[in-house]
Amino acid sequence: MSVSDHPFSHYLRILGKGPKSRRPLTEEEASDALSMILAGDVTDKQLGAFLLLMRANGETPSELIGFVKGLRKTLGLESTEDMSVDLDWSSYAGKWRYPPYYLLSVKLLVQNGFRICLHGDDGQFNNRHYAQSFLEDLGAYEAKTLHAAKQHLANGEMVYLPLTAYAPQLRDILHLKSELGVRTVFNTAVKLLNPLNAPCAIQGIFHKGVENLHHSAALALGTPKNLVFKGEGGEAEIRPDALTNLFVSRDAQPTEAPESIAFKGIIERQTRPKSWEPSDVMRLWRGEGKDIYGEGAVIATTASALMLMKDLPIEDAVAQARVFWLNRQN
Repeated sequence: MSVSDHPFSHYLRILGKGPKSRRPLTEEEASDALSMILAGDVTDKQLGAFLLLMRANGETPSELIGFVKGLRKTLGLESTEDMSVDLDWSSYAGKWRYPPYYLLSVKLLVQNGFRICLHGDDGQFNNRHYAQSFLEDLGAYEAKTLHAAKQHLANGEMVYLPLTAYAPQLRDILHLKSELGVRTVFNTAVKLLNPLNAPCAIQGIFHKGVENLHHSAALALGTPKNLVFKGEGGEAEIRPDALTNLFVSRDAQPTEAPESIAFKGIIERQTRPKSWEPSDVMRLWRGEGKDIYGEGAVIATTASALMLMKDLPIEDAVAQARVFWLNRQN
């Protein structure tokens, strides 16, 4: 390396050489590159080139693990399993085709005594609806710190932890997605951060195949139980009128590939709504009007979480979710 080269150029060369010479970053290299990015020791051009090269080459498990481990260390999230929370639920994609029914699943589970850390970000795309804008209607609390999130959970409340409360350095990088035109490795990494170290974690994905990356990362991070699936709009929300493959990872039984569970639709195929209003979410909760798809989405999504947390067969989890829904408190 020339003495005039910028230190970060080393990582760009690794990723950007010709087809026969380029290679993925090792876990250590990914962690070191991340440290430079978070410290502001890269130029805007270098960051853009880095993210696009990662995207073009396709991130590897070692790279993703390096980034997630590096982020957790930098953010002070490294800890043993925390018994103050039952489930980590990431929410970063936003919804546009259907209302965010998964938020009612979280509310339903909280009403039944489960402590859920819902964390996410908003505003990456103007045409999407993010969890943050529904909190007041849901009766949920927006935590300003990790400690505040734990306090609300201890009080049996529905809690949302925004990215700005625990990883503000990441927000600008995530929002480059709209400028670059493609998702980046950090759009995957942020879903795996598990800020309160819950023993169970759930993530929705948009692209098939990414589940293997999540599996490798969950095992490397020691997450006891992890669930990932292709969710509606990329959020952790089950389509109730279609088959969904649930991919489960357990650190007690590590395997090369996650366990695949076929979750068949619980209702007949429905027609997608031409339009919807944010108020439709709470109208469904209050039982105002008929929404077959929405009710099915809440029950199916709730069931997937119960299956993970309680090690239930999916059929039993659906039955329990139906009881929760019928007995919900408005």
